[in-house]
Parts: sequence; structure tokens; C-alpha cells
Amino acid sequence: MGDPRAEAALLKHYRLQDPFPEAWSDPIEEAQIIQRKQSRASTSRYSILQEEGTSASLKGLVGGDAYSAGVIPEDEPDPLGTVGSVVRVLGKRGLPVRDNVRLRNRYLVSSKTFSPTAFLRDVHANTPSPTLQQGLNNLSTSIAQKSGSLKLLVESNFDRFVAAKGTIEGVYKEMKENSFLDKDRESEWGVGRIRGYLNDAGVKADELFGPAMRGRGREEGLRLALVVLEKHRVMLEMPGSLSECIKRKDYESLIEEYQKARSFLGESRKLVPAGGVAPIKEDHVHQLVIAETMWAEVTIAIEDFKRDTWKRLVECPTEGNLHMELIGILLELGVDDNPVWLWLISRYDYLKNRIVTIFERSRVEIEVLRRKIAEAPSPSPKSVAGHLRSPSRRAHVDSSKSLDTQLIISFWELVYSSLSALLSPSSGLVGELLSFQKTTQSFIDGDNLLPVGIDDQSRKHHRIDPYDVRKLQEGICELAIMIRDCLTKFYTEPPVEDISSMYSPIPATPLSANAPGQDPNFPPPGPSAPGAQAQKGEDEAYAFIPPGTNSLSGMHYMGKILVLTGNASVALCEMVGRFGRTGIADQFRAMVSGSRERAVLAVCAAWLRDAGNCKLLEDWTRAGDNRDVTRMPGLFGAFEREVISGMQAIVYLDKVVRSDGSVIPPPSAKLLSHVRAQFVRSLYKSLQGMVENAKKPLDLDAWDEDQTDLASPVTSVAPRNLTAYSVDSKDKNVRILLTLSNLQLLRNDVVPELIGVFENAFSVKLTDESKTIRDAQSQIDAQLFEEYTKPLVSSLSDTIRLGVLSPTWPPPPGKLATSVRPYIYTALLSLVLVHSQITTTAPSLTHPILSYLLETVSEELLEAFKQRRKFSLGELLQAALDVEFVNQTLSQYNTPRASELQQGVYVELDRGSDAEARLGLREGLGGMKKILGELRGGSRAEFLCFRAKKSSSKKAAANAEG
Repeated sequence: MGDPRAEAALLKHYRLQDPFPEAWSDPIEEAQIIQRKQSRASTSRYSILQEEGTSASLKGLVGGDAYSAGVIPEDEPDPLGTVGSVVRVLGKRGLPVRDNVRLRNRYLVSSKTFSPTAFLRDVHANTPSPTLQQGLNNLSTSIAQKSGSLKLLVESNFDRFVAAKGTIEGVYKEMKENSFLDKDRESEWGVGRIRGYLNDAGVKADELFGPAMRGRGREEGLRLALVVLEKHRVMLEMPGSLSECIKRKDYESLIEEYQKARSFLGESRKLVPAGGVAPIKEDHVHQLVIAETMWAEVTIAIEDFKRDTWKRLVECPTEGNLHMELIGILLELGVDDNPVWLWLISRYDYLKNRIVTIFERSRVEIEVLRRKIAEAPSPSPKSVAGHLRSPSRRAHVDSSKSLDTQLIISFWELVYSSLSALLSPSSGLVGELLSFQKTTQSFIDGDNLLPVGIDDQSRKHHRIDPYDVRKLQEGICELAIMIRDCLTKFYTEPPVEDISSMYSPIPATPLSANAPGQDPNFPPPGPSAPGAQAQKGEDEAYAFIPPGTNSLSGMHYMGKILVLTGNASVALCEMVGRFGRTGIADQFRAMVSGSRERAVLAVCAAWLRDAGNCKLLEDWTRAGDNRDVTRMPGLFGAFEREVISGMQAIVYLDKVVRSDGSVIPPPSAKLLSHVRAQFVRSLYKSLQGMVENAKKPLDLDAWDEDQTDLASPVTSVAPRNLTAYSVDSKDKNVRILLTLSNLQLLRNDVVPELIGVFENAFSVKLTDESKTIRDAQSQIDAQLFEEYTKPLVSSLSDTIRLGVLSPTWPPPPGKLATSVRPYIYTALLSLVLVHSQITTTAPSLTHPILSYLLETVSEELLEAFKQRRKFSLGELLQAALDVEFVNQTLSQYNTPRASELQQGVYVELDRGSDAEARLGLREGLGGMKKILGELRGGSRAEFLCFRAKKSSSKKAAANAEG
């Protein structure tokens, strides 16, 4: 150092022997050492008493080191009441208090050298503030209790002490005056007896005054500690206040208390400068020790709170403002890491893991239920019919539960809920991703008001580095592509093989997870769990389609699922488009197109299967608005309209919320062509089912397939006890007639309407398809018509041919015909039965069927007369009478072909007769007409049903043309 005087002043101020000491000594201890040296250097008139044999009690009275070494106990309990041994606590801290008496006395309140600063610093270095506060209260109470007894003890013995002191001084004075001390040595001569007396007195004094003096020293030490603690009560209470704020989640008060603590610490440190030259006050040292203790506890509490806040921030969702609150708290308290960046990265990791977890878990859940459906028994025909009738009940029952079986509906609901958890913009992961992107952008743009912290320490965390911004944007795009890849797997890949994770003991947390307990839709693990072979039942398995689903439930749910897919794709493409990543839209467009095509193919397959099951819609009950037909055409029309509407929604996805850069491509021509072809096939297959129903019905309740029809042609009679709308479905003729009537209604009304609905829905013209459908209807109609009339034609043919070719058919020789032959009556009466059956079953078919049968009768008469070849006059008149009777009786059912055949009969008769017979015929026409009139009048009652009704003649003619 340069100036010797400055160096001397510095050494004197810090009481140092060396300006570069190896260890720092305690200034209080050094002051006590100096005081003791000064005391020894001075000559005391009581030095005679300071010998080795002097009693401990007197040493305590005069004070000094003798008192410290002889009276103070080796250990005592903590005056604050926290520990039982002060020396044991100091020994654990490594201080040699058991060997060093002077060092130990600094920590014992009964010692005159007791140091409150050292005591609090070393004994209570780790004692929390609430415990110190409690010790302060105990100390105050203890001092108040001991002060009274100490005062009383001192007052009662003070007179004795003064008298003893006066006697000692008198004796000492007398010895000096007599020069006694000059003759004898002071230590050996003249005081021997006195020393004995003094020793005895010392023992008594120690017994009397020792406790009082020790209590007085302890009281002074405790009072000093009490004053120090009371002075800094506010500082001691700060850690407790911080803990209370944390418990109450009162973060504003927490920040305020934390700032107060920092302020107190800063002020306390300024009072004891590290390199100053000013003297240090003991009060300042006390304040600094308490402030440092307080700050250590505050730091521990704040660090624990920060760790908890970091943990909560990492788990904090994007929704709400909790993450902003936690980020603000961390910035206010001051942190090294950027809480904004850490939260954004944690949300990215959460979304990435969540996408994989939800998708894979959902795939397994869906596959488990799909296998269960594959192994379940097929639904009964009655159940299938009930589901196919659901569109006609839609006005009365607005529920998708009736569209299919409970298991299949559960499957669809599971698929929809699983994809909603992933794709819903409001409640799914796509919504979380969109919210995350908006929040991220707000941090990038600096739109959030964030605290700057203490001394602007947190301002550096307000901005995100451009490199980190690019990483965030790439991460968001990666999450969008992950969702797209999941959807591609879901729609295009076959069902998963491994479903063991469904039965894993490790709990999973999908959004579709249920409360504890086994979901009834999922079988427990074990022998009853569906095997992997269950998924091999179809030629092409779809992971998203339940086996055996019908087209109604398929289109209802696939429409919702594809709309969900489309809306999510549009939202994600708009999101990544803000980063300039327009190429991702092409990937989503390809995914949507492929997904739609797979869905359409799957649903079309179900549509064709349902078309084959449409025959189950026939319940052989007459329609309420048209008794000529059953309810079948109306049910079929409602079913087809529902399917066309649902297919249109799937193909065009018109319910998707579109944007300027739409990712929903128009349907391909190939896809539309497939739908058109499937529509035509469904109509044809449905019509074929009607034919099968007519030939062999399916009793949905208990129809025996081996049971034969009850009726035979021509002779069937409708059974009794039938309701107004029911028919005898076990009569094949009745079934065929009703089916023909149904086909007529389908051909004229229902199918043209369905074609129009399809053309409007898909903006196409089905010109070629319409012709194909009409041709198919004509073929099916002709097939059924022949099925009904073939037995009748065979019977009429046998009757007519046997009658005409019978040997009894010609009139007796020389006689003319006076009546028609019996075979004519037999044939006409069979037609009466046919007429009765038709009019009671399907009246609209009466005219076309009887017209056809008239043509058949005319043709059979022609063929029969051709076989006779030659006709006499009597035979010629008989043939003319038979033919004309049939023609006039069935005149209202006459057709151009029937007329042509009848003319052919007359030509054949003319060809087989000679001139004489032809002349006789012309001469006998008048008589024949008379006979014919009489015969018709006589048979009017039998053949009254064939007479035309004026009110329905026009309608009958129209039906015949149809």
C-alpha cells in the first residue's frame, strides 16, 4: 500500500495485525480480549483476592475472565426454545465450542461475552422466520416471569454484600497502615485465616448470589435478542407472507412481497459495505444477518414456486389465459429461460404426441368393435326390413338409431366420436392446433403485453428469435401433415392386425375413454376376444366400414365423417397457407379425393346389397292411398330417394365450409360413372327381388320355405277374415297380381321420379340408363305376366282343343246348331273366376289380362279349327255360333290382335267348307243371330262380370294401352 498512515488506519479500523490475514477474526471477541488485557495491566486494590484459592462466587462478583471461566455452565438450552443444547448445535456446525471456553461463552446468554449477532448467525442459521417469531414470544414471556424473582433476591441480600465489602476494605486499610504487608508476604502471611474465612464466605455467597447473577446475565442477553427481533419483525414475517400468498394463489401480492424482500435485502447490505472505511454498527450487523436469513428463506420459497409454476406452465393448455398468467408471473420474478419459448415447445410436443396417441388408440378401438360385428350373427330378415323402412318413418321418428343394428350404430358413433376428437375445429386436436397457431403468431408479432420484470431483466424474453420462429412454423406444418397422414391411413389402409394394446394393463386416455368398467361394445380379453381371422370375411376390408352395414347408416354417418374431414382439411390448409406453405394444400386435396372415393365405393357396395334386400320391404299390405298396390312401391321409392340424397352429399361434400383456396376437388368422371351404374343396378336388383317375392315369398315372421302354395290356377278363392288392407300372401296368384300392379306403378310413376331425382342431384341426363331401366322393367313385367297367365293359357288350350276336336262337337246329321258347345261355357266360366280374382286383388290388371286371355282363346279356336279342315253346313254354323258367342261375351276386352285372330277363324272356316255350306250359312245367319241373342240372354247372369261399365270404360281402355 502507498501511504503508511492510511495503512495503519485501515489496520486499526479492522483490528488487524496483517493487511493480508489468512483468516478473519471476530471484532467483538477482539474487543473483549483488549478489555481483559487492560484490566490485567491495571493494579487493583483487590489483587490479593485474585489468587488461585479465591472462591468462585467472589470471582463472579468482581467480574472479568475469572467469572467467565468459573461460573458459566458448559452448556444450556436455547433461550428461544427451539433446541435443548446450544453446544450440540454448534458442534454439528463444526465450531470447537467444547474445547474453546471463550468461543463457547459467546453463545451462552448467561455469559457477559454473549453475542446476539453470533448467536443468531450460527445457532439459528437455518431456523425459519415463523420459528424465530415463536421463540421471540417465548423469550418475552420468560423474561417477564424471571425479572420479579431476580429483583427480590438482589434487594434482600444487597445489605449483606455492602457490609462484607466494607469490612474487607477496613481490614485491608489497617494492614497497610501497620505495615503488616511489608513484614510478611501478602500471599502467605497475615491472611491465612482470612483466606479460610473468605473461602467459607465464598461458598455461602456462591450459594446465595450465583443463581441471581447468572439469571441477570441471561436476562440481559435475552432482552438484547428480543430488541433485535422486535425491531426487524416485518423482515422476519416476509417468508411467511410469501407462503400465504402462494397458498392463496394471490400472485399480485406475491410479486409485491417479493419486491419488498429484495428491497429490504438491498438496504441491509448497504448498511454494511464490503470495502468501506466507516465503522460498522452492531445494529447494522444484526439487520444484515436477519436480512440474509430472510432472503435465504424467500429464495427457497420462490425457487420452489418457480419449479411448480414451470411444471404447471408445461402442462397448461392453449385455451383460456392461464398460460399468460403463469408466463407473466415467471417474467415478474425473473427467470433465465424464456417461459414463452418453453411453453410453445411444450405445446408442440404435447400436440405431436396427442395426435399419435389418439389416432392409434382409436384405430384399435374401432378394429375391436369391427371384429365383434363380423363375428356377430346376421340380423334377421324382419330386422333388415325394419331398417330399410326407416326413411318412410323419418317424418315420425327423427333418429339415426333406426337406420341399422345397435352394434353397427355403435361402430359408426365410435368412428365419428374418434374422428371428432382428432378433427373437430371446436373441440378436437385440430381446434387445439388452430388455437396454438394463433397464440404462437401473437407471440411472434409481439401482440401480448408481458411484464418486463425487475430491472427490465425479462424484456429479453419478449421477442422470439427469427430462427426459432421458423422452427415453430415448420413444427406447426409438421403437425398438420401428421393429421393428414393419419387420415390417409384411416381411409386407405386395411384394418390393423395387432389389437393387443386394447387389453394392455397400462391405462390409456383417449377422448372417447369411458368411466371405469368394461365398455359393453368391447369384449374382455381372453377366449371371447374376436380373433384376427374375423376381418378376412370380405374381399376388400374397409377399416372405417362395419361389416354388413346398410347403405342408409353408411351414407348418414359417412356424410358426417367426410364433412368433418373436409372442414378440418380446409382449416389446416388455411392455417399453413399463412406461412406460405401452399404445397401442403395439394397433399390434403389428394387425401380428400382418395378418402371420398373409398367411402363412395364402400357405400355403393352396401347400396347394391340393400337393393337385393328390398324384397323384404314387401309385407303384402295394401297401400292406404291406392288399394290396387301394396306398400312396397312407396317404401322402395322412399329408400331410393334417401340413398340418392345421401350419395349426393358424399360425392359433392356440399356441406363443407369452403374457402377461396378450397381443398375439396370436384368428383371425377369415373366416380360419377360408378354411381350412375350402381343406381341402375340397384333398380334392376330391386325389381328382381320383387319377382322372387311373387314366386316364393319370405314370411318375415315364420314362413316355411318348404310350404307349398295353397291355391291352384283359376280355382283359388280369397280366404275369409282378412282386413281391409291385408291380402292372402300364401296364394301365388294373388302375389303375382299384386306384384304386377306394383310394377305398373313403378314403371309409370316411381322409377321416372327417381330418375329425375338422380339427374337433379348429380346434374346429369340418364338417357341411356332410362332406356335400360324401361327395358328391364318390361322384361320383368313380361316374366311375371307369363308366370300368371301360363297356367290359364294351358287350361284354356286344353279345354278348347278337346272341345272342338271332340267327336260330339258337330251337331247331329241333318240338324242345325241351336246352342254353343259346353267347352265354351267351361272356358268362359274359368275366365269368370280369373276376373273375380283379378278384380278383388288388382283391379287395374283386369282388362290387360282378360284381353290377353281373349287373344289366347281366339288363337286356340283358330288352331283347333285348322285341325278339323272340313266343315259341313251344320259344323260351319256350330263353329260360327261358338266363336261369335265368345266374341260378344268378351267384347269389352277385344283387341286388334283378337279381332285379327277371329277373322282368321272365319277365313279358316270358309276355306274348309264348300259352296253349298257357305250358301247355307248366309241363308241361316238370321236364325243364328236369333239363337245367339237367346243364348246370351240366358247366360247374362253367369257372365255379367264381363259387361262393360260406362264409368270405367275409358279407364279400362287406357290401362289396356298401358
